[in-house]
Amino acid sequence: MKILTALVISPLTAAAVFTTAALVFSALANLRAALPFLLGAALYCPLHFYLPGNRFLYVFAHELSHALAAFLSGIKVRKINIGKNGGYVAMNATNAFISLAPYFMPFYALAAGLAYGSASFFMDMTPYRPLFTGAAGFFLAFHLLHTGDILTGPVQSDLKKAGGVLFSVSMVLLLNSLCLALALKLIFPDLISLRSYVSSVWTGTGAIADRLFTAFLYLLNTARIYLGSPAH
Repeated sequence: MKILTALVISPLTAAAVFTTAALVFSALANLRAALPFLLGAALYCPLHFYLPGNRFLYVFAHELSHALAAFLSGIKVRKINIGKNGGYVAMNATNAFISLAPYFMPFYALAAGLAYGSASFFMDMTPYRPLFTGAAGFFLAFHLLHTGDILTGPVQSDLKKAGGVLFSVSMVLLLNSLCLALALKLIFPDLISLRSYVSSVWTGTGAIADRLFTAFLYLLNTARIYLGSPAH
């Protein structure tokens, strides 16, 4: 069932990935507004490979993301264990949302956004917006690079528990695309239109689904011809 779901949503996933990529390039093309974001992301990239404590920071975010997803799902968390090279969350039950949460939930970027938004209620944060934008770039790079490492490395137990590799990778790509688009809207509110984004994703999904269906019919008719049963 999960494999079938992955195949059904594959046009949506592909459309979201391509549309979000175009959105990123469009937002970052405005160099004046995007410079702090780019500097933050550029600052993290070398740290990803050379910072010794980077692994612990990822494990910390990973396990807390599981715990947060469990809390949002109404599932009791019994214990959280976080070590230098790994950890786990003991809970009463699990689901695909909990298993995949660390792979699409940019934990530190969300924390930075929450801190910035909370502070805005008490003081004018406009002078500090470039710092927030830089922090967002830094932590989104942290999240995306670590997620890329996971998806291109050995198959994680989380992906298996969520419903298998095909379903999990498809959902992670889709949800990361949607979350990144929303994050860019919050970071660059004047540069991003979510209505246009949703419209582009919807149009792209239809176009991709139509092409896949056309290709399927072509292959089906070709198979009938070679099997001696021409299509009518």
